Amino acid sequence: MSDSRKKNLIGFAPGLLGDAPVRMSIVGETDAWIAVEKPAGVAVRAYPWDAGVPDMDAALNKQLQAGKPELVKLGASLFGSAYYLDPAVSGVALFAKSRDSLAELRNCVGSAELRYRFWFVAKAGAAGGAREVVADAPLLAHNTKPKMIPSTAKGKKAKTEFKLLSESGLGWALWEATTSFLRPHQVRVHAAIHELSILGDVLYDGPEAPLLSVLLPNKRTSGIRYPVFSGLALHLREVVVPNSGEEASLRAELPRHFRVMLQRMQLAIPGEGASEV
Repeated sequence: MSDSRKKNLIGFAPGLLGDAPVRMSIVGETDAWIAVEKPAGVAVRAYPWDAGVPDMDAALNKQLQAGKPELVKLGASLFGSAYYLDPAVSGVALFAKSRDSLAELRNCVGSAELRYRFWFVAKAGAAGGAREVVADAPLLAHNTKPKMIPSTAKGKKAKTEFKLLSESGLGWALWEATTSFLRPHQVRVHAAIHELSILGDVLYDGPEAPLLSVLLPNKRTSGIRYPVFSGLALHLREVVVPNSGEEASLRAELPRHFRVMLQRMQLAIPGEGASEV
């Protein structure tokens, strides 16, 4: 696997994933697959709930067919996403490089052989003050809305484990969510069921981002009246994938605006010199 972080990039020309050009860091690669840091606002594949959102499957294959050198050198005959990830979520996106490797990867996904680790922000003191929560409500797609709902009668099995990572006196908390079988919106709806609604999640009644003026009352700058964060504060931090009899840990760095939000909320970031709660 390649360890060249931030120096090994894939680029997308304007029009492929939006009006502006996009560059993504490669966080892992083998002969069979490639993993990149997906930004929020981009889909990994076409999905009924995401009509009109540009997707990476189409963009990667279009550039591969056009002979773009940085994709040709990866030795792929096609690209196919291993799992669905909400466009609103940033983090690790995994793509097979051939039909055979895609079938193998999706079989691993369907057999719950991958492990997913998310980070998200919620209100402090949520979940009744618990530090660990296990959610196992069966989930069902809503009849008319692009969302999931709990249903013991018709829902499909789902399980998410939540762990509190850090909490600040400003009223916010950083949580981790892990699962080995990822259904659409699973982390979002399971978090909401247990009163852990994610910051910026308008579908599941998540709290709004606080204004900078609330977090930084002594600052007197032009941007102080704006929210500290825009979008859904949910990031797929790590995916663990079977790899030649071993396991590959694929980690996506926190987007800069996500990191700045945590700093302004005075939330400790695990592994960066601050102790976890």
